[in-house]
Amino acid sequence: MRRGMRRGGGGGMEFGGSGEDSFVAVVVTKLTGALLFILLLTMVIMVLVPKATDLPQTAPSAGDAPPKAIEIATPEQLPEAIAGRSYTLALAARGGNGPLRWSLDGTLPEGLTFDPKTALLEGVPKKGTSEPSSLVVRVSDGRDRAVKAIQLVVFESNRPLSTPSAWKPALPPIPLRAWLEQGFGFLVLLLVYSVGMNVVRGLERWSLGRLTTDSADSEGFVKSARGRFFRYRLLVRSATIAAALTLGVWLWKGSA
Repeated sequence: MRRGMRRGGGGGMEFGGSGEDSFVAVVVTKLTGALLFILLLTMVIMVLVPKATDLPQTAPSAGDAPPKAIEIATPEQLPEAIAGRSYTLALAARGGNGPLRWSLDGTLPEGLTFDPKTALLEGVPKKGTSEPSSLVVRVSDGRDRAVKAIQLVVFESNRPLSTPSAWKPALPPIPLRAWLEQGFGFLVLLLVYSVGMNVVRGLERWSLGRLTTDSADSEGFVKSARGRFFRYRLLVRSATIAAALTLGVWLWKGSA
């Protein structure tokens, strides 16, 4: 409500109440909306922009570094086989110097064979396995050697490979560790919060300065204005906390 006050016995002078309130409320509302928009924009940028660790690295020349230790590159869980269908898998290794010699310990599913010269696991499994077949693969280049435990599952051809489930929307799988190392999303929130609080404080000083200058008896209006700006600051803090919690939950869901 627009209110007027008179100074002394002269003409009336009135200062704005509703006009200033509307201006400040619009500024705080837009600031809160900008905070949430920047949070959404940050999420989209981090999903679309590749990490530096994903970029191809320049390989050093052969004479710059000694040969790397031999390492088995085949994953622990081998691709599943299906009973009655042809299966071929080549075991792989990294590093080493010279020709590789392979060996495979353990009982292979019936119908599969392993060639130590070519490191090929191939054949047609005759029946499915109730449990994964545990195997141990070894490789050596004459100087160094590596050992790794692997598992192979054979499914029956007349059974589904997996139980279908209803589709559920989910957030992109963003690694939590990468976000914590970069801290980009939380840094943006902190920056927006700092700017927002400085804007509210500046508006509060400007409004209180007009009240104390234009009125000799403005204690009630000063108290009312301080109450309004306290609520504005509380709104900015609440929006920042909500945005930080949303970002944290998003990171946790993405790393699960």
